Order: sequence, then C-alpha cells, then structure tokens
Amino acid sequence: MTIARPDWLQIASEARSFRQMYRLAGEIAASAASTGGEKRATKRVVGSLRAVIDAPIAAAATLAKARMCFERLVNLLRPAP
Repeated sequence: MTIARPDWLQIASEARSFRQMYRLAGEIAASAASTGGEKRATKRVVGSLRAVIDAPIAAAATLAKARMCFERLVNLLRPAP
C-alpha cells in the first residue's frame, strides 16, 4: 500500500500501535517524496522497532526510544509556521 504525502501527518497523528508507526515509517522511507531529514528520521524509527515488531513483548526502554524517534518524525512532517 502506498500512502500519499499529504496523508502522512494525519496517519501519524492517529498511529497508536508500534506496528502502525513501523509501517508508516517504512512507507515514508520508501517514498520518493520524502526529504533527506524525513528519511533519516524514518530509519531511526524502523531501526528501533525492527527487532521487536513481531515479538510478543519488548523492553520498555526499547519502546520508549521508538516512541521518541516517531515523535521526532511527526515533528518533521508538520508544516513550518
């Protein structure tokens, strides 16, 4: 599934699970429309979740890091004032 750039911020704001965050980050990373900063941010999200995305449980510190990385990505997606 390909998600259009205008939809990224809305989907990111609605993402509640780490699986949703992982999937969106992967879509953004693969998109030709993403900027260099966005690609770097998505690599951090994907990298922090890759080892745990299919695991039944994960360390709280790992998930906290992933959430922080995802929040940074969301901030990059927000339009500048």
